[in-house]
Amino acid sequence: MSTRTRNWFRVAAMAVAPVILLAVLLYHPFLVGATLSSDVVVQTMEADSMRWAMAHLLTVGALALFVLAFQGLRSRLREAGEQQWSFFALPLVIVAGVLVAALAGMEVAVATAIPTGADTLALVQALQPWLLTLLAGGTVAFLLGSLAFAAGVVRAEIMGRSMTIVVAVALAVMGLAAVTPFFGAFYVIGLAAIVAFWPLAWTIVRTEIVSGAESEAETGPEAEAEEAEPKAGAEPQAEAEEGERPTTPRPRAAAEERKGTFRSFGRHGPRTHH
Repeated sequence: MSTRTRNWFRVAAMAVAPVILLAVLLYHPFLVGATLSSDVVVQTMEADSMRWAMAHLLTVGALALFVLAFQGLRSRLREAGEQQWSFFALPLVIVAGVLVAALAGMEVAVATAIPTGADTLALVQALQPWLLTLLAGGTVAFLLGSLAFAAGVVRAEIMGRSMTIVVAVALAVMGLAAVTPFFGAFYVIGLAAIVAFWPLAWTIVRTEIVSGAESEAETGPEAEAEEAEPKAGAEPQAEAEEGERPTTPRPRAAAEERKGTFRSFGRHGPRTHH
C-alpha cells in the first residue's frame, strides 16, 4: 500500500469515527443520574429493550473505528519523530476499547433476555461486579491513553501552537469525561473527539495537497522539455552510427589476401614453366 493511500485511510478514520461515535451515543437511551445505579439502568432497559440492545451493538463498531482513529494519530506522531508518549498511548486505548466492547456485549445479552420474562434487576445485579470491573478498567486505560496522546501531540508539534493546544486539551477532556459516572459525559467525549481529530485529519489532507502539487511541478512541461533535449541531441549520433560503413579493407585482411595470392603463384609457377 502506498503512502498516499495510507494517509487517506487515516483521514477517513479520523474524520468519520468521532461522528459515528457521537451518533451512537445520541441514539443510546438517555440515563438519568449516575450510570452506576442498577435501578436507573433497569428502568431504561425495560422501557425499550430493542433500542438498548441495538445501541450497545452499534457501540462495538463505533469503538473499533475510534481505535482506528487513534491508530492514525499514532502513525502521524511516529512520522513526526514522536515515540516517547504515543508508544504507550495506543496500547492503552486498544485495551480500553476491548474492555468497553466486552461490557457492551454483556449489556446486549441482558437486553435480549428481557422478552423471555427474566428478572432484569436480578440479572443486572448479578452482572454488576463484572460490569463495574470492565468499566473501571476501560475508563482508567482510556484516561491514561488520552493523556499520553495529548502529551505526544504537544511534543511532536505537528500543527501550529494554538491548534496544538486545542487538540491536546480535547484529548485530555475525552479522558477525563470517560471517568465521570454521568451519562452526559459521553456526549462530551463525542464532541471532544471531533474537536481533536478533525484538525489532525486536515493536517494530513493539507500535506497530501502540498506533496501532490510538488510532484506535478516536478513532472510539468519544463521537466518534459529537459527530458526531450537529450533525446533530440542523441538522434544525430544514432544516425551517424547507422551511417558508418567500412570503406577500405582492414590491413590484416589485405595482407592475408596478398599472402594467399603469392602462395598460389608459387605452386602454379613451375607447372607453367614446364
